[in-house]
Amino acid sequence: MRQQACAWGSFLYAPFVHTTNKMTCGQVRALFTYVVSGLSAFFLVYLLMPVAHWLAWKTQLLDIPRGRKGHSQPMPLSGGIAMFVGMLIVSAFFAGVQKTVAVLAVGGAILMAIGWVDDAYKAKQKDFPALPKLLIQLSVGMMVFFFDIRFRGVSLTWLGGDDGAFVTFPLWISFLATVIWIVGLVNMVNFLDGVDGLAAGATIFSAVTLFFLSMVKGQDLTALLAVALAGAALAFLRFNFYPAKIFMGDAGSMFLGFALAIISLEGTMKGATLISLVVTVLALGLPVIDTLQVMISRLLAGSPMYQADRRHVHHRLMSHGLTAKQTVVVLYVVSFLFSALSLFLFYFQKI
Repeated sequence: MRQQACAWGSFLYAPFVHTTNKMTCGQVRALFTYVVSGLSAFFLVYLLMPVAHWLAWKTQLLDIPRGRKGHSQPMPLSGGIAMFVGMLIVSAFFAGVQKTVAVLAVGGAILMAIGWVDDAYKAKQKDFPALPKLLIQLSVGMMVFFFDIRFRGVSLTWLGGDDGAFVTFPLWISFLATVIWIVGLVNMVNFLDGVDGLAAGATIFSAVTLFFLSMVKGQDLTALLAVALAGAALAFLRFNFYPAKIFMGDAGSMFLGFALAIISLEGTMKGATLISLVVTVLALGLPVIDTLQVMISRLLAGSPMYQADRRHVHHRLMSHGLTAKQTVVVLYVVSFLFSALSLFLFYFQKI
């Protein structure tokens, strides 16, 4: 029976590796651990969603329709809490309370807290100032760096040797790159959260791609974190796809962005080659491209970078006549194509 399980594991694993060797039983066990982790995160978050829904109504943490809002009824803003709790419980159970999981928990909790405050302002139909939120995000980015989760350098494979010449970044470049990456991804996912199901769906595509990349590179921890994140986001999507029954809130979207940042820093970007960096950015393609085009558009229009508007790609598609559901489906296809391109480059290049 054990040999049969290993054989099936090798069959499933084979398309993703550059080797003719069969998968070991240890790798099969790891693969099944990933599957169980993802399913556990899915079912735990699924069970927590009604609790989050009740909590939002109990505390009146509700998004009231106004202005640019696309919904007509008050919506609970507590979906992010369920994803945060579910993913971390599963991660701690299967990976143990190690540094990366602890940093994800502490940093995520801080971002969830400031996001909760932001959501509470929304519930009172007020706007929370952008500066305090940015300062908290920067502080979390610095905390991550000081716990040694960071950009370290890049391997230049064309300079010879099996791994090429590894160029270590000066500490100040490592610091800036790490903080900018974390704050950037936190806000990129937050910006995407403008149509039912979009941010959660994009996160699933990115997390699944990072899972495959980490799994093949033998990065067990980040593979587990990625599959747990995908499972948590998928369970939330069951309640958030159009027409949504609950929102993740700023608390949830910032946590998702933070989790993707940590997974990529500890996974595909750890001691990366240039192609690894490209592959990682492609895995996160939709939020990255959306944010870049918004920044360029605001810069050309002379608008403040922090001012909310309808320049995001989902707004543009809907302004051209697509419904909310059609817009999300189109952007799911875009996310899938980015993920497929990322895996294609990974498979056909030496990383």
